[in-house]
Amino acid sequence: MRVDQEIKRGTFFVFLSKYSSILIGLVINSILARFLSPDEYGVVGVVTVFITFFSILGDIGVGSAIVQNRDLTRKDISDIFKINILLSACLGLAFYLLSYGIAWFYESDVYIRIGQLLSVSVFFSSLSGVPRSLLMREKSFKLLGGIEIITSVTTGILVVFLAMKGYSYYSIIWRSILSNLIICIMYFYFSRLRLLEGFSFGGFRKIARYSGFQFAFNIINYFSRNLDNILIGKFMGNQNLGIYSQSYQLMMYPVANLTHVITPVLHPVLARFVDQPKIIFEEYLKVVNILAMLGIPISIFVFFSSKEIVYLVLGSKWTDVAPVLQVFGASIWLQMVNSSGGAIFQSMGRTDMLFKMGILSTFTTISATLLGILYFESLTMTALCISVAIATNFIIVYYVLINRILGSSFTRFLKVIAKHSTLGVALVILLYLVQVFGDFKADDAGFIYLFLIKLAILGITFFAFHFEMVMGLAKKVLSNVAPRIRP
Repeated sequence: MRVDQEIKRGTFFVFLSKYSSILIGLVINSILARFLSPDEYGVVGVVTVFITFFSILGDIGVGSAIVQNRDLTRKDISDIFKINILLSACLGLAFYLLSYGIAWFYESDVYIRIGQLLSVSVFFSSLSGVPRSLLMREKSFKLLGGIEIITSVTTGILVVFLAMKGYSYYSIIWRSILSNLIICIMYFYFSRLRLLEGFSFGGFRKIARYSGFQFAFNIINYFSRNLDNILIGKFMGNQNLGIYSQSYQLMMYPVANLTHVITPVLHPVLARFVDQPKIIFEEYLKVVNILAMLGIPISIFVFFSSKEIVYLVLGSKWTDVAPVLQVFGASIWLQMVNSSGGAIFQSMGRTDMLFKMGILSTFTTISATLLGILYFESLTMTALCISVAIATNFIIVYYVLINRILGSSFTRFLKVIAKHSTLGVALVILLYLVQVFGDFKADDAGFIYLFLIKLAILGITFFAFHFEMVMGLAKKVLSNVAPRIRP
């Protein structure tokens, strides 16, 4: 099978699972936002930051190393998984004890009980890393997608039921525990991972260098992406953290659920071309073209529609989210492209350079975060500072990746993105005119009408600029479907 066909096939199955999860997630989040307050979301947001860190500790870079290294034997995998079991148990216990430290730092005993419960979630999350990597290496994207959908539906029903019964933030906590338990069991079963007799460090030594730099990058990247939540929770309070985390989550819907449709496929498919950087570059340009084509109009739409999005998804009590979301919205396209770069560093076996770029990005992002929180003392300014840091990191990281690692033209890379700027300019003008001259009441009907008008403009403009592509896809789909429905 050709490389682009493998990427398309994998992307198709990831697309189905991700967008099913988007729909489920939006419905669940919309319901929860009407039962839980910003302060309650902030409480969970504090602990979630630490869970993410422990998830990184549980992986220690082994996941991507297993995907990259095709020389690992069944005995090697078994030995690596045994190390993973011991590490998972230690991390679960450590998180249990850390709950006292979190309670001290944030001066609230509520975090003790929450942290102790979530230590179970930490254990199962860490334990699922190796079997998931095996499924990724075998390109079992359809199976992985099915597991994700089943888990989302099951735990989604649970969290809504508990929230309606008045379990407050504990509804989200129990969802996390059940979700990681289901995923761990299903990954282990379908990966056919078996524990063999004996033990040695031979398998781990084969991946030590690669996984070591990947692990170091994950740690650095964690602080780059999560220090804002830690500092906002500490210096600006849980309510502000709840507002900020909701704006960030809404912004991340298109980032995570568009880039993560494609990027999980890139590393397993492109890893075998580690000695052919030109092939990797050419295939990656196709991915960047798609991400820019989708990301630029989505960024502009979110920027001009932040109030309507917040009102319709979260409700009227979350209006403070809108200005923060608007600032983040402008950087969505940058983050969509930027999120795919790690897979190319991994495919080239250059996790060492990925780590170095991570240090640089973390320095700029943390500096921007501190400037927004401690100097400006404003959520909106914090979002603006972080967005500027994202743009700075984008230029530096991609110049190194394209020019130094892949040995190709950085200018050509930028031209692929720039060719979608005409659509962006047209969309800015049209949405600005609607914003200025649209006269609707600030009620349910007014927000809905304004949102639908802006959405229609987005769709029509995109269709006008990409008419041939859209019609080509439509014809291809119809040609595949028509023979199946004929009597």
